[in-house]
Amino acid sequence: MRFVGFLGPALFLAGVVVLVVGVLRGEANVSLVLIFPVIMATGALGGVGIFLLIAAFVVSFLVWPWAAVERTPPPSPGPTEGAPPAGPRANRWGGVAFVGPIPIVFGSDPRMTRAMLILGIGLFIALLVLIGLVWAFA
Repeated sequence: MRFVGFLGPALFLAGVVVLVVGVLRGEANVSLVLIFPVIMATGALGGVGIFLLIAAFVVSFLVWPWAAVERTPPPSPGPTEGAPPAGPRANRWGGVAFVGPIPIVFGSDPRMTRAMLILGIGLFIALLVLIGLVWAFA
């Protein structure tokens, strides 16, 4: 059952490869509108590539809950004698949300928020470099 977890990424990779071949053969067009990639299929390869990409997202979404349940470790046996009981471990979390090119960071503690801020700045710089390269070679 573990191979099912790789089905979504495999479909995604296959879709990207088919779309690249479709673009090279002239059966698909790729453009950038604001910051969103737009794919237009004009032939069979473009259509198959788009179908594989959509299938990858659907399969990943459907398989994700079962893959997460499969990876949960079994409960540990009770505490040993003489050892103090371990308290619940605090989960730390954080994230970056881009509104246009502006990163919005959040986190459960200052350390995670700082890490997400660094990640957001790095992604913003990568976006600027990518836009500069696209303009330079267009």
